[in-house]
Amino acid sequence: MTKYCSICGKDNDDNSTFCRNCGKRLSGMNSINSDNKGVTNRNNKILIGVIIILLIAIAIVGTYAFVTLNNENSSDISSGSSVGSISDSFSSVSDVSNGNTKSWHKVDSFNGVGDYEITFNNNGGNRIKIVSSAMPIKNYADNYMYTTVSKNDYNLGSSQLSWNSKSAVATKSENIEFSGSGTYYISIYAYELQYWNLEIYEYY
Repeated sequence: MTKYCSICGKDNDDNSTFCRNCGKRLSGMNSINSDNKGVTNRNNKILIGVIIILLIAIAIVGTYAFVTLNNENSSDISSGSSVGSISDSFSSVSDVSNGNTKSWHKVDSFNGVGDYEITFNNNGGNRIKIVSSAMPIKNYADNYMYTTVSKNDYNLGSSQLSWNSKSAVATKSENIEFSGSGTYYISIYAYELQYWNLEIYEYY
């Protein structure tokens, strides 16, 4: 244990009565136990540890709150998108019920094995699709089905299905599309076929 002078601050031996520096009388109240310094240091370390733990806890709570808030916002956005999709679906259903959607409807069909001529009237002026399909005879020769569509001696379109000696014996098909009202002439030229088929569709 050491005694410190209250006047000059000089340290003195514990059994000293007077300060060896300034000569003043030393009081017992000025004696400081060096062990108290160790206790103070331990207390300071505990306080620093508590502060660090509190800071870590605050950081964890803040991170959790931030993540939770972002998840809630994402859920709100997703809900909004779903509502938009549902609204679009209802709009589509409404269009169908109001008759605003169109699709292809088959209005006639023909079949044969040789050349053929067809006259077709399109009074409504809707779009027309001609679907030609055919199956060749397995003779390893040149087989074909040519289809042409004309109006007032003007060729509006044609399709060609053909096979040669290296082609697989399988059905082929091809389309011709046009629009406008009037009378149309469809010519089919066929050679070495098992059969051909022609379908007329109208878009309305």
